[in-house]
Amino acid sequence: MAHRFNNNAEIAEEDRDDQPFVLVDDIKPPPRIALARERLLISRLYIGLIRSINDDYGAEFAVNNDSCTMRTIGIYVFLRTVMSRPVRASTIAQALKLPRTTVNRRLQDLVKQGYVERVGNAYVVTDKVNIPDLQERLQRRIDMILEIARELSKLTNAA
Repeated sequence: MAHRFNNNAEIAEEDRDDQPFVLVDDIKPPPRIALARERLLISRLYIGLIRSINDDYGAEFAVNNDSCTMRTIGIYVFLRTVMSRPVRASTIAQALKLPRTTVNRRLQDLVKQGYVERVGNAYVVTDKVNIPDLQERLQRRIDMILEIARELSKLTNAA
């Protein structure tokens, strides 16, 4: 397989987090990756949303070894809270296909950080999820989603 990098310095330069995302038209994905451009856009959206969540809620999430799982569990508890349906750890484990011990451990972390509280045998998010500048932050996420949707639409229409 041919790589386009000549040395580690070039790889490090490409790997920097502060670089803007590449435009879909500027990449030449390997032909072995099916629907590579579409998957690039979805991946870009996912990473962008995760970065924005990290920015919004700070280093508390980033310090966890398994912060992706913790975020996913937190998002699921948030979803159920918004639906006025507190959720049990066993339901979270089943819905997210995670070991129940992992779910319990991450729920305890979220409780300690003040984002989730236990109500009987179930969990709900606390008011700590109401972060400052929420409307502006949500608008940035909406704009990101719309941009990716436009790019995906262009690719779908071109095919």
